[in-house]
Amino acid sequence: MRKKSCTTDEIMVMIGMNNAKEKVRKRYDGWSRFYDVFDLGGVTFEKKFAVDALRLKGNEVVLDFGTGTGAILPYLARKVPGGKVYAVDFSEKMVRKARMRLEKQNIKNVEVCVDDCENLSFSSNFFDCVLATFTFTSLPMPDKGAHEMERVLKPGGTFSVLETGKPKKWYLLPYYWLIKPTARIFGYTYIERDVPRMLLDAGLSIEALHRFGLTYCICGVKRKGKQ
Repeated sequence: MRKKSCTTDEIMVMIGMNNAKEKVRKRYDGWSRFYDVFDLGGVTFEKKFAVDALRLKGNEVVLDFGTGTGAILPYLARKVPGGKVYAVDFSEKMVRKARMRLEKQNIKNVEVCVDDCENLSFSSNFFDCVLATFTFTSLPMPDKGAHEMERVLKPGGTFSVLETGKPKKWYLLPYYWLIKPTARIFGYTYIERDVPRMLLDAGLSIEALHRFGLTYCICGVKRKGKQ
């Protein structure tokens, strides 16, 4: 049976998506040398909170979905001494930095690879838990990323998504408008995206949303029975 042919409009959309991905990839490749300086404070309380929200027992297989230079990986690796962490990013230079970080600290239970968060190479229902820190604000097509995150997560598996967004408290709004143009420069291009809606539309269940001023953490689960 022959595959359905794409229309001209569909081909143009695919070309546009590929161009957008390549643009983002080149931006992160270029910033890889300096990224840790501007990575929203490095390994912050909020990032550790996001890891702890996964409720890890120590033997899980975990995906770090858009790892960047892997700043959170040493902390995450210590949480699963009997498990395995897979960390993905589509910037080859970011992945190289993450691998160097792990080698320096002699961390053995983490594998970092170049992969596309909108089209992951892992099989369905592969991971016990998925972590994403400031990933959805940089993906060209975040809805596809949310569906991929749902696909690779096992039924009953937990997820934790940390993002930057417009604060609810009025006195934080000046800081938000101040960081918004700066965030664009350093890759966090779409900080006004409705990430909770994307996750719900992908079929994931949100159990809690914790706000930390300019950032928030979405915690949830893939309900059992979903394949």
